[in-house]
Amino acid sequence: MRGKRWFKLDNAAKLYPAVSNAQWSSTFRVSAELNEPVDPQRLQKAADHVLKRFPSMKVRMQAGLFWYYLEENNSPFLVQPDVGHPCMPFRFKKDNGYLLRVFYFRNRISAEFFHSLTDGSGGLVFIKTLAVEYLRLGGKKAEFDHGALNLKDAPRPEETRDAFLNMPLPKVRISRKESAAYHFPATAEIPHTLRIIAASIPCDALLGKAKELGATVTEYLVGVMLWVAYREQEKENPRRKLPVRVSVPVNMRAFFPIPTLRNFSSFVNPGIDPRLGEYTFEEIVRETRGYMRYMVNPKLLSATIATNVADEKNLFVRLVPLRIKNWIINAIFRRSGDKLVTSTLSNLGRTEKPTGTEKLIRRFEFQLGVPSTPLCNVSAITNGNELRLIFSSNIRETTLPREMLRFLVENGIPAMVESNLEDE
Repeated sequence: MRGKRWFKLDNAAKLYPAVSNAQWSSTFRVSAELNEPVDPQRLQKAADHVLKRFPSMKVRMQAGLFWYYLEENNSPFLVQPDVGHPCMPFRFKKDNGYLLRVFYFRNRISAEFFHSLTDGSGGLVFIKTLAVEYLRLGGKKAEFDHGALNLKDAPRPEETRDAFLNMPLPKVRISRKESAAYHFPATAEIPHTLRIIAASIPCDALLGKAKELGATVTEYLVGVMLWVAYREQEKENPRRKLPVRVSVPVNMRAFFPIPTLRNFSSFVNPGIDPRLGEYTFEEIVRETRGYMRYMVNPKLLSATIATNVADEKNLFVRLVPLRIKNWIINAIFRRSGDKLVTSTLSNLGRTEKPTGTEKLIRRFEFQLGVPSTPLCNVSAITNGNELRLIFSSNIRETTLPREMLRFLVENGIPAMVESNLEDE
């Protein structure tokens, strides 16, 4: 009999199983909102077809002596009605061992991923492929293009490759050591609760304001987040000032053309230090722009990745048993983790609908899961002229989304807001 295929966890993926527990695991969601109700039976058939094209996602987590690894999963995969809170923790023994879920609700198809499988870019490829196959099974003329993979093509080796080990890495190492950052006052929600606020924003209006300050949309949004946090800290405790930082994931595929469907992202943490003096909004955007344009380049990003890869290749680290590795990684994660940043902004940028789906798919959405500590994080994706901004939090306060959207509206950028909160 043929042995089951298996994959080593990529460099970024090794963290997540070690720090996951019953209350939290790193999860995100991508969705396709259709212009017709979803047929569950057709969606199940489409999911069965699509999973065969994504071997690195048709897997279960297994624990080895020294590392976790992903093993081919031949158990049935079942699509589910979307009735609970999104992005609940993955438990490796549930859902027949799968580390992704596919949901349906009215006219929306959603896929949730444990972050050890892939990043937002890989998740977007999956949901596009699933949406196209679903529509084709319904007799629609939809093409596998603009990010959707053709199911007639065999999976390519580079799609399942650990890109971190296949990119040129310098010998220089850059430390990621940073001090604790300011956090908004937060009342933690009950476990397994994710509060969602979504805003639809005209991209041309947002881009116009960003261009006035010489910034990109991402730089401008980061500037607004920093401005809101800076002002809230000034009101809350002007005597005890902490740095304000926003973590921004960076898609490494933009610099290294490796078409992997696994994790291939790094991150930068632009911010300000209020201890240095007062800031204007324009000054914050200018500092954000300067920092990101200096840091978001292949040489510096490669140097930060090289540090992590060097740790992974260290002989002592490799020979430490998995149980001890987990204890060490957990201790480091508890001491740092989300404590180093005020929030996260993950922007997948502008996406295109596959050919033939322009009138069949209303939009794609991208949503971050529950933070590991009481925080509110932000995700973004642009469909045509609509930038979809989603705030995901496990806290009761809505300070960041409320003040951020208020700032945008007061500066001539309209926003249509939806929420899963009864009191909002």
